[in-house]
Amino acid sequence: MLLQISNVYKSFGGKEVLKNVEFAVDYGEIHGLVGKNGAGKSTLVNIISGVLSCDSGAVELDSQPIDQLSVLERQDLGIYVVPQHATIIPEFSVAENLFLGVWLRKKAGLVDWKPMFEKAEQELREYGLPIDPRMKAKDLSLVNQRKLNIVRALFSKAKLIILDEPTTALSADERNSLFEFVLKLKKQGTGIIFISHYLEEVLKLCDRITVIRDGLSFTGYAADSVDERSLTNLIVGEDVELCTRTREPGAEKEPILECRNIKGKDLKDVSFRLHRGEILGLIGFPGSGAREICRGLFGLYPVESGEIHLNGREIGIPKEPAEALKHHIVYVSYDRHKEGIVQQLPIQENISLSILGSKLKKLMGLVDKEREIDNSTGYFKQLNIKAGSIYELVGNLSGGNQQKVVISKALSVEPSVLIIDEPTIGIDVKSREEILFLIDELTRSGLSVLYLTNDYNELLRVADRLIFFSDGKVVREAENDGFTAEQVIQMRDSVKGGAA
Repeated sequence: MLLQISNVYKSFGGKEVLKNVEFAVDYGEIHGLVGKNGAGKSTLVNIISGVLSCDSGAVELDSQPIDQLSVLERQDLGIYVVPQHATIIPEFSVAENLFLGVWLRKKAGLVDWKPMFEKAEQELREYGLPIDPRMKAKDLSLVNQRKLNIVRALFSKAKLIILDEPTTALSADERNSLFEFVLKLKKQGTGIIFISHYLEEVLKLCDRITVIRDGLSFTGYAADSVDERSLTNLIVGEDVELCTRTREPGAEKEPILECRNIKGKDLKDVSFRLHRGEILGLIGFPGSGAREICRGLFGLYPVESGEIHLNGREIGIPKEPAEALKHHIVYVSYDRHKEGIVQQLPIQENISLSILGSKLKKLMGLVDKEREIDNSTGYFKQLNIKAGSIYELVGNLSGGNQQKVVISKALSVEPSVLIIDEPTIGIDVKSREEILFLIDELTRSGLSVLYLTNDYNELLRVADRLIFFSDGKVVREAENDGFTAEQVIQMRDSVKGGAA
């Protein structure tokens, strides 16, 4: 056995975080590690990598105890963590990043560039990453940045690689590319711990799965012996219903939003309709126009011409978010940390940010604190935000609860159109289902939703209709009529570059 964790116990200030956890990874095995945020996964990873020591129990690599070894000593033995966010130096070349800390040097101490680039090219080719070692790391695609991090670990003779949320923010194609890369490592005998909130990819990729729940381990499930529903129940500890939208047959509802001939930098001629109470899924490659139109409707992307009609009336093209908010059009960004929350502010103030200049404004520009508290408390309860109170700092919340705060801020506007971009990225399974059920419920009360995600399995569970983008245009529309994610990918690929 490559890695063996036995009866590992860890507490912080009297709070039990890991309770006699059992965990093992063999050579050539991909072992999934799943659990809610705060369940103990990060603590276990830190104990494996040497960042933390356990209070009791044993950690062995190749049957040898490593409990007393440092992070660097464990790296020397072959344990590497590849974090969620790439740890490359953007301005350095690929080769410089690969050889970081061990640059090849001449006798005089100068960097010996020629053999370093040649060796880097050889290593990259050997591990199936045919990129130019001379190009700057910042110019790599996100998936290739992630792969470079993995190759850097392999270059340092890694036996065990811990991949922490490696597919976050990747497109479906980039995910598949990364999966192929990881499977190659498995065939070469590398042991891999795969951590992800995307259960369908855990089930697809992993050999075995361990669930961490409230510090306890439920270990060694063969991936082919469980399905997404049963795995979700194991993670949460109760029977969790998965959201699958029931589409109502009958006459088409009236359009609430209509885009006509929208043009901009990467928008060549976008036209489509969104109907009242509908969830419309947007699909396309990066730069195809799908995300651009979402941001353009909210004044975050320059639109040069075209018409936007809301409830049958032309409203003009928003030049900034404030203009869109006046028309009750709201956008929830894929990047909640940069465009969704202010981590240093409490929940109450974050939820209120979208309505400070409208609903909460008193005479002389003062904020109506009583209404602010009432509004925030209402959404705090409705969305089941897990925190001590509305006065807790958002930076202290889990990813799922931070996303609930972002959505609460959007709903405070009482939107007629909600544009939601990767709403479940980086959040645990229970929070994901709660958010999906909420969106489904709101549309049945008349809210209309533009839904953009790279998780096509998720999209197909909630969308009523799909529109496909390519080259800045809508090139295909389809009712969501029992498609699989693979069929959606085929449809998207078939229309790349033009209409079908």
